[in-house]
Amino acid sequence: MTAEHLIRLGGSDWSIWKQSVLRSGGFAAAGVGRLSNVELAAAADLSATGGGSRDDYQAAYERATAHLSEQIRQIARDPAFREAVAWQNRALIADCLDKAAAGEPRNVRGRNHESAIASYWQRYCVKNDTIGFFGPVGWAHWSTDGAAIRVTPGPGLLARRTTYLEVWAVDAVARALEQDPRLTPWLPPRLVSTYDLAGRTLHRSTRRPVPLTEAEAGLLGLCDGTRTAREVADQIVRSGHPELRTEQDVLDQLVALRERGLLRLSLEVAVSAHPERELVERLDRVGDPVVREEVLTRVSRLLHARDAVAAAAGDEAKLVVALGEAASVFEELAGVQAARRPGQTYAGRTILYEDTVRDVDVRFGAAVLDAMAPPLALLLQSARWFVAEAAREYRKVFDEAYERMRARWGDAPPSLAAVVAAATPHLFFSRGQLPQPVAKVAEELQRRWQEILRPDPDTRCHRVRAEDIAERVAELFAAPEPAWSSAVHHAPDLMIAADGPEAVARGEFLLVLGELHLASNTVESRLFVEQHDDPSWLFRADEADHGDRRVYLSPPKHWQAVSSRTYPPSALLSPRYTYWSLHPDAGGTPGEPLPAARLVVERTGGRLEVRTRDGARRFDLLEVMGELLSPVTVNGFHPLPPAAHRPRVAIDRLVLARESWTLDAAGVRWASIKKEPDRFLAARAWRAELGLPERAFYKVPVEDKPVFVDFTSLVLVNLFAKAVRRTAEARQTSFTVSEMLPDVGQTWLTDGDGAGYTAELRIVAVDPAAGGARRRS
Repeated sequence: MTAEHLIRLGGSDWSIWKQSVLRSGGFAAAGVGRLSNVELAAAADLSATGGGSRDDYQAAYERATAHLSEQIRQIARDPAFREAVAWQNRALIADCLDKAAAGEPRNVRGRNHESAIASYWQRYCVKNDTIGFFGPVGWAHWSTDGAAIRVTPGPGLLARRTTYLEVWAVDAVARALEQDPRLTPWLPPRLVSTYDLAGRTLHRSTRRPVPLTEAEAGLLGLCDGTRTAREVADQIVRSGHPELRTEQDVLDQLVALRERGLLRLSLEVAVSAHPERELVERLDRVGDPVVREEVLTRVSRLLHARDAVAAAAGDEAKLVVALGEAASVFEELAGVQAARRPGQTYAGRTILYEDTVRDVDVRFGAAVLDAMAPPLALLLQSARWFVAEAAREYRKVFDEAYERMRARWGDAPPSLAAVVAAATPHLFFSRGQLPQPVAKVAEELQRRWQEILRPDPDTRCHRVRAEDIAERVAELFAAPEPAWSSAVHHAPDLMIAADGPEAVARGEFLLVLGELHLASNTVESRLFVEQHDDPSWLFRADEADHGDRRVYLSPPKHWQAVSSRTYPPSALLSPRYTYWSLHPDAGGTPGEPLPAARLVVERTGGRLEVRTRDGARRFDLLEVMGELLSPVTVNGFHPLPPAAHRPRVAIDRLVLARESWTLDAAGVRWASIKKEPDRFLAARAWRAELGLPERAFYKVPVEDKPVFVDFTSLVLVNLFAKAVRRTAEARQTSFTVSEMLPDVGQTWLTDGDGAGYTAELRIVAVDPAAGGARRRS
């Protein structure tokens, strides 16, 4: 595929893919209104201004609590809601939902259950989280002609739903099977992926080389992860090796090498959407029919349990039973609990998950594309500058690391692994904290955009025209081509605020920028690729943009970010790319990775290069480090700094920053008021004093993601107050409240009944340099 997969952004040099991910809620946005109570809010406001008595407010409060309790009961009984919760936290069905559905009193326990249910409900209604049927994957198509928008929903919410096993669960079963010594001859031995065998020396990336005997070197040379131990033994024995005369001699030697940490002898599978298939393929190769039948029967029990879960989809009661049975089967087979990393985000916590495809056809024409192109191209230019500046900062980091390592290694060039280890403190990042080199660039990005936009904090909305600032953007954000291949992509999330698709067609809409993910194609995640009708289209598009330049670090399975449904590793990896491994548990790439032990760093022409020890292959250091640099920069793009009050800022019809308020949790004293009616009354007065909108999102440091609040909702205000208290207790007191835009009623994505859903488009933007540069090798 060449440029056929791209569509130009107006008159700029930037392009976007013709297909974008459509992320949306699985419950209608209006459903969140079931938690609100306009009458109570009005009574509170009237009481605060002296226009109503306390008795009137108390009466409205009593009616509101009765109404809220009834809504919570109904939500707790809703089959679709119960099914969604079962997928995320099965224990909550009996521990919380059943009790609320039965009409428990609104005491301390009842209010806790009420809060838990409201927390899940608001997320399902107004967040674009891609998981399960309550966050289905869709696809939108772009063109330069045709109607502004065409939304054609199918007869149901979903076109397809699929149940998957997590790779960690399959590995756990594999490890249990390996304990059977009868399987040892059929395990595939492979050299540790970071080690490099050269003659009778085994090089290790950060430790001394290991001298080997002739027998050990011969064995390791045959351990490619494809041959079984018995096949290796057969080849060695037939060669008449004097030290390895029998199959048992070879097997014993392989086990000894495994114990020394020099090879892996296991059934461990690669990270993929269907890891169980690789396990079954390996077990199919077991030559002993009795053993083969036994182990395949054990694995088939887990597969049948997965299929039973899939068959129960749509029936909450059957699903709860099936999930429980699957967990029991897994624990019996693997000998470990059917959950991990409790409470962590993106952790692949359970053994099973479901992803789905939304039943809708969405197409955008010239009117939306033309409105998006000029302002988005300006933002992308500054994104290119950001990555170039980050690259400049990291060249300094690696230069310093290299010099430190060179002093230790003497005349020999330091290993790549040693240089990476020395630079690691600057590669650490979290969702809430940028590495220092990136934070430095982010601060400068904000300074320059502030200079260009000059938003007035005393206004509610600040708007500039793209044509008026284009020249200044070009001047302040001039940048060279990307320093590593992944940086040819940026992935902006775009929302459309409009009163239905008809309003979009009339041109009555705003575009709203969510996150702009830097130096990454976030569509390469398996959860998206698996749900595309033609994954090969995505593969060809990604390959065309990278050419043969990309150098990909195979990620280790122990990284928390690694799971079956997300990435890394990418689901769009080409045999044309170069792969390398830094960790022993890396693998699963379509090309044989270069082991870190084969790679050294040296300075050539003023820049650091990575080369193989024999000098046969050379790469720019930043290209090799690209898969580590993209994650540290990906969340750094925030054009405007937080402020006590920041107006909505727009370029043409693209809102790049919603109106927001940065507040101190320690100063929000009403959040600690014990009595609920008094707390709600004070919250209403506080909202009015600050001029906050009725509906908003708040981002507190004790939560990973923004949370919705409706200040007319008793329970959502309670959740907000609790988050503020936790923030104050954590002594990370700064938090942000942002307007909800699009608002609940500004939904263009509809189902067959006309109900509106929140939605965003994840766009793949492509740098003008994509496909043009080729790696040096």
